[in-house]
Amino acid sequence: MKKLMIIALAAACGCATSPVAFMSESVPVPPQGYTVTGSDVTGTSDQVWVFGMGGSLATQQHKAYKSALATANGADALVGMSIENSSFFALPFFMMSTIRVTGTPVKFNPPLVK
Repeated sequence: MKKLMIIALAAACGCATSPVAFMSESVPVPPQGYTVTGSDVTGTSDQVWVFGMGGSLATQQHKAYKSALATANGADALVGMSIENSSFFALPFFMMSTIRVTGTPVKFNPPLVK
């Protein structure tokens, strides 16, 4: 019986990585265009769910985007963004998810008034 329980628990565990979305830009690009300010930046956000209770995927994506933008040294937005979700789960008790946002930092022409 003990071996059967261990096998059942092991079968309920796993991990997955999947693309969530690809977006051409994080905000609408003004008609004046933009200037690329550096190479691609990446930001991540982690979330833990216990018994199905945790945060929202949209909030996690926003945190990852803000994390990427913060490393872009004054950029106004990201273009060519990709969003990826990696999850580890032990059903139905526990799930840990990492959202990774990658994009190219840009500054708008003329600069965006903040």
